[in-house]
Amino acid sequence: MKEIRKTTKTFKKLTIVSCMTLTLCLATSACGGKDEAEGTKDTAMGLEPVAIGGESEAGTGTSQGEAASDEDQNPSSVSDSNQGTAAEADNPESDTASAEDGTSGSADSTGGGESAAAAPQINVDILREARTDDGGEEIVFAEYPMFTLAGDGGAYGGLSAALDAINAQYKSQNEALLDELQESIKDYREFVDPAGVFGQGTSSHIYRCDADVVSILVLRTVNMGGPHPNNYWDYYNLNAKTGENLQLSRFVTMDEAMVETVIGQLHENYPEVEFDDAVLRAEIPELVAGDSIGWCFNEGQIVLDFPEGSFGFGHAVGSLGVTVPLE
Repeated sequence: MKEIRKTTKTFKKLTIVSCMTLTLCLATSACGGKDEAEGTKDTAMGLEPVAIGGESEAGTGTSQGEAASDEDQNPSSVSDSNQGTAAEADNPESDTASAEDGTSGSADSTGGGESAAAAPQINVDILREARTDDGGEEIVFAEYPMFTLAGDGGAYGGLSAALDAINAQYKSQNEALLDELQESIKDYREFVDPAGVFGQGTSSHIYRCDADVVSILVLRTVNMGGPHPNNYWDYYNLNAKTGENLQLSRFVTMDEAMVETVIGQLHENYPEVEFDDAVLRAEIPELVAGDSIGWCFNEGQIVLDFPEGSFGFGHAVGSLGVTVPLE
């Protein structure tokens, strides 16, 4: 399930607590299309990723392409995307993510308990492809992630198949993007900047990786010559054992109390936005029950990313993020 949208509102940094569940989420959000003529603020979820080669208490890792800006590479910071061409990444970067032994719980729990199976280890490579003009000068490039299980995958055959499907999707998407960029750069180089380069930078953040659940966020930043790049946020939440997509409704029940919790966070995170609580109460359960919302696990909570256009707001407000407790 993939949803593409443009995020334009800077998030307040969300406070994350700890959690030990095992579930890999599949949901995607993004801001897409060509750069806007007017400047926009692209936003990142208020998460706490781990630096490349590092591990968190849950054992998650991060793999990042060089093309993303410092703010884009760290979704825990407030992201205000700047203009300019993304830097090249000559070599793919790789990282491995897994959960620490004895820390995982069941997919339906909020922590505690132990899983009999060892946690999977997921390798993430950021691959890069480029195209050149007749003189051999690079004019467009695109990075994309490639996920693989370390070893033979063992008990995680379903997860391995799911990752292969994600890889195939990104490979196909990358080819289509390169075609689009190569066509678009012609007029840009002729009328705007003869040395211009269009490209996509990519970073990958694994927020959960244990014997029951894996939760991945992929950020793709596309620069097409505008004042600001476009950011695409891809959320993946999968059952680690079967590779099946996890449904948000399995982990969050939007009863009256939970709706009020979300409303309170929206007011707290975005004091400058004039919310209509009646509209919030009507739309929050519908959005959570549908496929349009982006979400992922993160340290004892679930991050919800309401898409641009939610609650009657337009492009200026952008997407809105909150965290809710894991049931």
